[in-house]
Amino acid sequence: MYLTYDEYTAYGGKSDASAFTEYNRRAEQMVRSQAAGQTGKRIDALEDVPQAVKDCIFDLIQFLSVNAAENRNIVNESQSSDGVTESYSYASKTDEQIAAEGEDIIYNSFFGGGIGELLYRGLNYAL
Repeated sequence: MYLTYDEYTAYGGKSDASAFTEYNRRAEQMVRSQAAGQTGKRIDALEDVPQAVKDCIFDLIQFLSVNAAENRNIVNESQSSDGVTESYSYASKTDEQIAAEGEDIIYNSFFGGGIGELLYRGLNYAL
């Protein structure tokens, strides 16, 4: 586990332990799957989990909790001003948008945290 519940709450996380467990699992899976699973292997080989990975997991948990399936309905909003009412509806993010934004969070966390090499996508050629 890259981030414990105690660390999550210390960083300001508000989800209960049950929700944390679900979102933490999904966030860790997203990180581990990068570079065809090589990112997870590289992190596992480290003695300690880098802070940038913990920050990334926290950010992903926050992102996933806001964009959970039960929260992704059609949203209706309206506002009134000077007797005129304006209403509009919009759909929340699609699964593809969520995956793309999740990848952005991972890339920004890793490269911003100085551990971008864990996301390396090149090939090792035996010479």
